[in-house]
Amino acid sequence: MIRYLCVVLAALAASLLGACGSSDSAAPTPPPPTGPIEQPAVVNLYPNELPDSAARLTIMITSVGNVPVGMPAIFDTGSAGLTLYAPGIFPDSVVTTTGFVFPPGQSSMTYEGITVTNQNGTRTYGSTDPRAQNGNIGYATVTFGDAQGGLTTAVMPVFFYYSVTDLTTGEILAPPVQKGVFGVASTSGTIVLPGSVQGTADYPACSPQTDNTCYVVSVLKYLQFGQSLKAGFLLTPAPIQDCDITTPGGCAPAPILTLGLTSALEAGFSTLSLTCPPVGYAGPTPIAGYPVCGKFISDSTITVSGDTTGTVSGSLIFDTGTANMQIAVAAGSSFPSSVPPGSTVLMATPSGFTYDYTAGAGVFTTIVNTGTSLDSIVGIGYFTTHSFFIDLASGIEGWK
Repeated sequence: MIRYLCVVLAALAASLLGACGSSDSAAPTPPPPTGPIEQPAVVNLYPNELPDSAARLTIMITSVGNVPVGMPAIFDTGSAGLTLYAPGIFPDSVVTTTGFVFPPGQSSMTYEGITVTNQNGTRTYGSTDPRAQNGNIGYATVTFGDAQGGLTTAVMPVFFYYSVTDLTTGEILAPPVQKGVFGVASTSGTIVLPGSVQGTADYPACSPQTDNTCYVVSVLKYLQFGQSLKAGFLLTPAPIQDCDITTPGGCAPAPILTLGLTSALEAGFSTLSLTCPPVGYAGPTPIAGYPVCGKFISDSTITVSGDTTGTVSGSLIFDTGTANMQIAVAAGSSFPSSVPPGSTVLMATPSGFTYDYTAGAGVFTTIVNTGTSLDSIVGIGYFTTHSFFIDLASGIEGWK
């Protein structure tokens, strides 16, 4: 069962003034790690969907700093870095849906072990339906998991967002069911600060002194792995449940996330070395002690057969954060503009791994993005039947 923890907000008005005394130069001091993961650790995820919410793998955030919470977040292999919905963590005196309230003369504040800076920016998600989270960069330890087991990170960058904008319409949207994005991809993500200038050294990693657009990396890079383990994670398959993740006990846990890899766990996988650093990346590497690697599997092919046929080559992203399948087709290609239900879709990586499915509804809805430079996306449907791992230290990705 999901354990939803209530945030205790008593006496905040009296304690807030004392908690918000950080100066411009103040920086969080990382506490000693909670200890290395000495053996592969299994953490529950919650595969879920409802008619009004897309299929997701959800991970539960159980505390941020010293604040107990019960926040469902999207477990996302297609992005890096952590975002959390600030009104679910802080009282109204600290944040509203229009922004954080800083004490006069302060550019940062601390609250229950969380540091929030006045570095205000955006994080953008989605290729066909782009949306921006609006918020501030902060720093905290984060505990995730559930009553069956959880882990705590070192102090890490967290993007605390207070609103979401539809970038197509400019509309401010209601908060989604999931209250954050738990990005675990091998690559970096960017928090975009207004007025940023990109120099010859590219953007920096996010830090309390950041005054420019900055990079964040996988949440899992802020865990400590023992010497007997390879740093990384493994996902095993599970079906998507029709259930309400916001209802305590409404979704059954699935023990499908393993943290810490061994040669035995990686056995039988088709593997490929990622590009480290990614092409065009000029930022710092490593970040958080690990290399920044690409998330794209180049030189892959997609073949459609059935009433409609076609083949396209390009890059694939294996992305739990996308609730459908997407095929990117360059302008001028003869590839069909749509893939009818019942068609067979075969995706092949240069490592020799092949994955096929039947186009249909739900997670197997297949969208053709014509005339685009975007990459093709192997969405959450893959993860309902197949396994996947990323070795964060060596930059190796595997499929089975």
